[in-house]
Amino acid sequence: MTWMRRLPGRKWVLAAAALAIMAGLVGWVLAGNLGGSSPATELQAAATPAPRAAARPTTTAKPTGTPSPVVTAAPARLVIPKIGVDAPVTPKGLRPDGFMDTPNGPEDVAWYVLSARPGMGGNAVLSGHLDYHDYGAAVFWRLKELQQGDLVEVRLDDGSVLRYQVSLKLSYDARTAPVQEIIGPTGKEVVTLITCGGTFDSGSRNYSHRLVVRADRV
Repeated sequence: MTWMRRLPGRKWVLAAAALAIMAGLVGWVLAGNLGGSSPATELQAAATPAPRAAARPTTTAKPTGTPSPVVTAAPARLVIPKIGVDAPVTPKGLRPDGFMDTPNGPEDVAWYVLSARPGMGGNAVLSGHLDYHDYGAAVFWRLKELQQGDLVEVRLDDGSVLRYQVSLKLSYDARTAPVQEIIGPTGKEVVTLITCGGTFDSGSRNYSHRLVVRADRV
């Protein structure tokens, strides 16, 4: 997927980088099998060819309805009471090799700065490990337990709290996930939480599915 580094324009890079999340997200969480491999190497090993739709430039959606107050503070923690998540949030972007950076560890959540900032409208994309080598169950291990209406909180570094309610939960085949629908612009303020799911293939060192939970600002 070296083509990712050659795509011109920020929106093209966003689409390509988001594909790397969905195609290779669980290359970093190998339940003890990662060994000494780098995250970038595992992403490349797990990535599938880019769907044609994912390579088209995106268009910016205009929020509809009553806008939420705009905030400028950065996300600091993600709290999901139902599943016991209270985790630090770290801003992440592209690595020098053009792939998305990974969460810092098993209990860290990554917020991708190429997506929307929580509190400023649009689709804020966050990811976390399902499990982790030499550790076990990680921060998003119980993400599959969330149901419609469950509370998700993003706590900002100025002490304010943004509240969201789960509106959907979907599992996608890693090879055919509709990347644009998952990480693209939205007409309302949401957070999109991504981790892995399905079955682990020790041969390909990858999970078969990606679990996506979306929550709407309330």
